Amino acid sequence: MNSLKAISTILLASVLTAAADPRFALVRIKDIYTALPATIALQQQVKKEHDDIMKDQRAEQLRKIIGELQALQTQLADKTTPLDEATNRTLARNYEIKRQEAQTLQQDFETYKTEQEKLINRKMVATMRASLDRIAKTSGKIAKERGFDSVFDSSGNTNTGVPFVLFSKNAPDLTEDIQAALKDSEPVLVAPASKAAAPAGKAN
Repeated sequence: MNSLKAISTILLASVLTAAADPRFALVRIKDIYTALPATIALQQQVKKEHDDIMKDQRAEQLRKIIGELQALQTQLADKTTPLDEATNRTLARNYEIKRQEAQTLQQDFETYKTEQEKLINRKMVATMRASLDRIAKTSGKIAKERGFDSVFDSSGNTNTGVPFVLFSKNAPDLTEDIQAALKDSEPVLVAPASKAAAPAGKAN
């Protein structure tokens, strides 16, 4: 009889466990990712690298030539001080030479700029994926430790653009717990995008 009672108790417990509502929690992935030191450092580094592109000697030289072109154009268009035919031809020839020089330099700079931006974008994607992987793994670890069956991103949207979590009533939010767990394991930011080394000068 005691054996039957024990079996009945076990079966009842199993039924109750199976019938129990699944436990789920929420996480605000966007908030966690935005606040990560690696994310903040990456944004600052990317801004600096974009600024460095615009400080390249090709960009500086291009700006200088454009200024010279504008000055030549102003001289050619100035009707208040008539110029002789020879001077006009000289100015027009100089203008055309500068224009071609600017065009060549601009193409060279645009090629350089495109390649550098590709390097920056690849680094951004790699760093973002690494951070999101850390967030996902930490979220799963904490959820498992707390006994949750599922974790949903309350800051994310579906493919249709609507929020992934449409409604939740007093659902536990693990965002702060995950942020605390990630804080001590923040990795070092990946190295800046490498640039082609300049040819070495001859020794004196």
